Amino acid sequence: MTGKPTKLFNLSFIELMFISFATSLGYSMISPLMSSYSVSVGASLTQAGIVAGAFSIAALVLRPFGGFFSDHFNKKYLLVFTTILFTLCFLGYSVCHTVLSLTAIRMIHGAAFGINSTVNLALATEFIPDDRMGEGIGFFGIGQVVSQVIGPTIGMWIRDRCGFTVLFLGAAGLVFFSAMVILAGFGYRPEGGAGVRLTEDISLKSFRPGNLIAKECILYALIGGLFSVGNGVTSNFLVLIGEERGIANISLFFVINASVLFLLRLTIGKVLDRASLLWVVNLSLAVSGAAMLLIGCSPILVPILIAAVLKAFGNVGGQISLQAACVKKVDAARIGIATSTYYIGADLGNGLGPILAGKIADLSDYRFMFLCIAALFGIGMIIFSLYERGKEGQTLEKENA
Repeated sequence: MTGKPTKLFNLSFIELMFISFATSLGYSMISPLMSSYSVSVGASLTQAGIVAGAFSIAALVLRPFGGFFSDHFNKKYLLVFTTILFTLCFLGYSVCHTVLSLTAIRMIHGAAFGINSTVNLALATEFIPDDRMGEGIGFFGIGQVVSQVIGPTIGMWIRDRCGFTVLFLGAAGLVFFSAMVILAGFGYRPEGGAGVRLTEDISLKSFRPGNLIAKECILYALIGGLFSVGNGVTSNFLVLIGEERGIANISLFFVINASVLFLLRLTIGKVLDRASLLWVVNLSLAVSGAAMLLIGCSPILVPILIAAVLKAFGNVGGQISLQAACVKKVDAARIGIATSTYYIGADLGNGLGPILAGKIADLSDYRFMFLCIAALFGIGMIIFSLYERGKEGQTLEKENA
């Protein structure tokens, strides 16, 4: 494309927001139910955790290449291809009745997600005015938050009344429609030509670690991944906890959590910009740990809904602050790599969290599982504090030298 639009809510940006919302809604409809579906086809809790985590592990493997591919291939065609691959994965879930086949489909779905989410955001930035970039990225993510509000409830409603097969087919139809929007209604011509490939040749030397990962952002990415551990474990095991403890309407957790997330994203950005990174991240880790304790120990719904609010505050404060810190650590030419590096931490948390948690639950119970997750947040506070204090000490030494 040549030149950027002067208005934020231009047609192309709105179309990309819709595509992001549709793909995220399809994912949110099925994600909280994957462990339950795995158990229904004969999986143990450990195997259910593996099935749930396979998605993020595959996304993790492909994530570093998402930004690289978006710079070397036509973003529109990459978005179409990966979105159609989402559709095929949803169709695949409907016919998977073994743990092995389900795991395989989850890995394909995760690999497509690792590229799709990166390309979608990278493409959206081309239609955001430079002087409104932060605002545009903030609005772009609102569709994902809304999908988290309504997706789990819609998914459970369809599952309870129509079964898993209809749920998967409905998600497939929704995502396929968004792919057709990209193909038919979205105009895009990249710099360097309109073809699938751009002009720059790709060789094995192009895939150097420095071109794929920003090493200065790794610690922030790992700390950010702790919030994803909490997200992945809660998303995949909360429904099973509700069934085991007889807690009705436990899906309200997702509604309240995502609603608070939505409100905070609209209002808290200026506060985070002025506050100390160390203070914000440590407070976010603390309230997230408290949320895990409430979920692990609560036999009734009310404390779990309080945990939904605490978890939202922890996620917004910690994740946004750490992602912004990653961007500030690199120059403008490496912002994409910094963003991908941060997402690697999220993929690690979403992938390994359910697997390890499922194993802990198999050996003990859900209560001890969530206590272990809470302990991880405490360890994260210690490591992050030591890192930030050490960095402050190095800065003072340089100033005094």
